[in-house]
Amino acid sequence: MDRHVIRDGPASRGGFTWKGLLVVMVVIGVLLALLVQGVLIARESARRICCRNNLKLIGLGLHSYTRANKVFPPGTICATEPIAPGNQYDVWSEAAQTGPGFHGTSFLLCIIPYIEGNGMFWNRTEGISSRKREKRHTYGNFDIASCDVRGFYCPSRREFLRPEDKPMMLSPAWTGGGTDYGGCAGRHAAFTLNTGYNICDASTFYEPNYYPAPFTAEDDTEEKRWGIFGRVNVSATFDEISDGASNTIMTGELQRITDVTPGSKDGWAIGGPATLFTTGAMFRYDGKRLECVSSPAEGKLLNNRFFGSPGSAHSGGANFGLADGSVRFLTDTIDPRIFALLGSMADGAEASIDE
Repeated sequence: MDRHVIRDGPASRGGFTWKGLLVVMVVIGVLLALLVQGVLIARESARRICCRNNLKLIGLGLHSYTRANKVFPPGTICATEPIAPGNQYDVWSEAAQTGPGFHGTSFLLCIIPYIEGNGMFWNRTEGISSRKREKRHTYGNFDIASCDVRGFYCPSRREFLRPEDKPMMLSPAWTGGGTDYGGCAGRHAAFTLNTGYNICDASTFYEPNYYPAPFTAEDDTEEKRWGIFGRVNVSATFDEISDGASNTIMTGELQRITDVTPGSKDGWAIGGPATLFTTGAMFRYDGKRLECVSSPAEGKLLNNRFFGSPGSAHSGGANFGLADGSVRFLTDTIDPRIFALLGSMADGAEASIDE
C-alpha cells in the first residue's frame, strides 16, 4: 500500500506573520492618532466657543451699565495724581494700598453687579488691598478681589490661577482673582516700562514710532488715539464712538506673559495694565529679547509677547468684543493698519473689521 505523506507548506499555515502583525499595529496607531487629534480639535473648538461667550457676557454687562448710567465705566479709577511725562498714573502701586482714599480699580469691577448679581459689597472708600480682622475672620476688598470669577478665565489657557501665574498678581497671598480679558485703551503707548508699568495718556507714543497709514507724526493727534477705556477717571459715551460701534474694539483677550521681562500684571479688580491693552504696540520677540519695531514685516500687534498687547492661548489670533456687543476672532495676520485703527474710537479713518 502506498503511503501518502501530507506535508504542511507555507500556504497551509494559519495566523499572522510578524510582517502582517506590524502592518496591523501601524494601522491601529494611525487610527488612534487621528482619533486623538480629532478629540483635541473638538475640545479646543468648544473652548473657543466658551471664550467667545465669556466676552459676550462682559459686553452685555457693559451695555447694561451704560443703559443704567448713560456712560461706559472708566477704564481705570485712580485717586493719586499723575506724574510727568505722559501724565502717568501709578495704578499698580495705588492698588496695593490698604488705607482709605485709594482706588486703582478697573472697569470690570464696575460691571460685576451686572454679570454676577448684587451680592458683592465693595468698600469704595478703601483700597483694593484693604482687609479687616474681626475675631477669627478677615474681610474686605482684598477678599473680593482675590476671588475667581469663572467667566473671566479663558478655558484654553486656564480655569483658575496656576502656580506660574503668581508673579503677575498683586501679592503672593492671592489665590484667585485673575482675568484673561480686558478693555481697549486705544492705540497709543498706554503703558510705560520705566515706572512700574504705569498707564499713560494718549500723548505718549512708542519708539520707534508706529503711525498707521494714513496718519503721520504730524496729524496723528491725541484725540485720534483714544480707545473706550483709555482715559483714567473719565467715562466714554456712545456718542464719542464716531468710527462706528461695529468697527471699534471694546474688549479682548489679554496676553499673560510670565517668562519674559517685562511680564504681565493680572487681577480683574485692578486697573491699568492688569485689565487694559493697546492695539498700537508693534513688537517682535526673537526668543531672547523683546524689541519695539515699526515694520509690520518684523513685528506684530497681537500675540507679540509684549504685556501691553492683546493675545490669547488660541492658535492664530484672539477673540475681541466690539462696541456693538458682537465678538469676532481676529487673526495674527490681520492688516496692522486696520487692527491699530480698530482700537481707537474717533480717528476718522476708514478702517473696517471686514477689510
